[in-house]
Amino acid sequence: MRRTPPWKPLLHGVEHDMAVEVLAMLADALSHLPAHASSRTSLARGDPGRAVLFDSLARVHDDARWRATSEALLERASDALAEETLGPDLYDGFTGVAWAVQHVRRPSESPDEDPLTEIDAALEDFLQTRPWPHRYDLVSGLVGMGVHALERLPREGARRCLEAVVARLGELAERTPEGFRWKTQAAHVAARLQGEHLDGEFNLGVAHGVAGVLLVLGGAVAAGVAAESAREWLQGGWTWFMARRAADSAPALFPTRVGARDEPLTWPRRPAWCYGDPGVAFGLHTVARAVGNPEWEARALTLCLEAAGRWRDAAFVHDGGLCHGSAGLGHLYNRLFQTTGEPAFEAAARHWFRHLLSVHRQPGLGVAGFRVLERFDGGGEGWTDNPGLLSGATGIALALLAATSSVEPTWDRLLLMSLRPSPLDSP
Repeated sequence: MRRTPPWKPLLHGVEHDMAVEVLAMLADALSHLPAHASSRTSLARGDPGRAVLFDSLARVHDDARWRATSEALLERASDALAEETLGPDLYDGFTGVAWAVQHVRRPSESPDEDPLTEIDAALEDFLQTRPWPHRYDLVSGLVGMGVHALERLPREGARRCLEAVVARLGELAERTPEGFRWKTQAAHVAARLQGEHLDGEFNLGVAHGVAGVLLVLGGAVAAGVAAESAREWLQGGWTWFMARRAADSAPALFPTRVGARDEPLTWPRRPAWCYGDPGVAFGLHTVARAVGNPEWEARALTLCLEAAGRWRDAAFVHDGGLCHGSAGLGHLYNRLFQTTGEPAFEAAARHWFRHLLSVHRQPGLGVAGFRVLERFDGGGEGWTDNPGLLSGATGIALALLAATSSVEPTWDRLLLMSLRPSPLDSP
C-alpha cells in the first residue's frame, strides 16, 4: 500500500475560520441532543457515530471534555447491545457498535482482555452461512462485515472473519467473459425499483454495489488476508467494472445499475459518495493504491479528474451529509488532494465546502443550521433534523474537522474512503 503524505488543513483564512465556528456549533448541538433524538445502537444514525466524532475532536484538540462525551456515548451504545436484538449490519447492527468501540478505545489484542472477542466469534459463525442468502453490500451486508474485520486486524478472530467474507464474496461472484460481477437479488433491490428490476440488477455504487466489493477485496489483499483468492476476485471484478465505462456522450462516466446483459438501467442524477462518478472513481483510486498497481492508479486518477470537472453543478446536491451531500463531496476531494497533490481536487473540495457553509447551512434550523432531505419508507420526501454520521450533522462535523486540522482522519475507513495501512506499511 502506498503511503499518504502528511495531512494538512485544506481550508485557510476566512473559510477556515467560518468552518471552525460552524464545527464548534455542531459539536455543542450534538453533545446536548435529547436521548430520544438519537438511536442508541446505529453507527450511521446514532450514538456510536457521535462517539466517533467526539473521539476525533478529542484527538485533534487533546480535550478531556470530548473524550468523556465519547466514552459516555459508547457506554450507552454498549449497554443497548444487551437489551436489543441486532443483526450484523455495519451501519445499523452490532458490528457497527463494535467498530466504534474498536476505533475509539483500541482494546487489547489479548482475547481474554478484549471485550469484542465474543462479537468476532458471533460474526464468524454467522459468516459460515452457505449459500449466502443475505445482502453483500457495505451498508448492510458482507462488505460492511469486512470493514469491521479490517478494523479489528491483526486479531485472529478478525482474520477468520475477513477470510470468510472473501470466501462468501467469491461464491457470489458471477463469471462473465469480461470478469467477475456481483448481483443484487430482486428482493434486495431498492423498494422504489423492485417493480422495474424483477430479475435483480448489478449495482455499481460504493454503498450498495460492486465498487464496495472491490474496496474490501483490496483491503484484504493489502492486509495479506486470503490474499491469493481476494486478488483473483479483485482482478476479475476490476476488469468487469472498467468495461462498464460509458461513452463520452453518456450521461455519466458509469451507470449506477446494469442488467443481466450489462445494459445500463439507471444513471446517476447527482454527484455523491454512495452512487455516481465521484464515489466510484475515488473508490477505484483507493483500491489501486492499496494493492500497489500503478497502471490501475493512473486510470483511476484520470477518472477522478474527469468526475471532478464534470460534476460541479451544485443544484443537484440538496443537503450537506456525507452520503450524498456537499460535505461528502468536500471530504472525498479533500482526501484525493491530500493523496495526490492535484490542484483540481483542492479546488473541487473547497467548492463543495463553500456550498456546504453558504447554501446548505440555514441558521436557526435543524442541527446547528443543517437539515437533511430524506426519502421515507412508503414514498415521499421531507426535511428532517438528522444528527447522524452517514447523512446528517455528525458526518458534516467530521468532514469540517478533517478540512481544518492537520490530523489525518481515520473515521472514514467506515465509508471505505480510506483503508487501514498494513503493519508492513508502518514506519
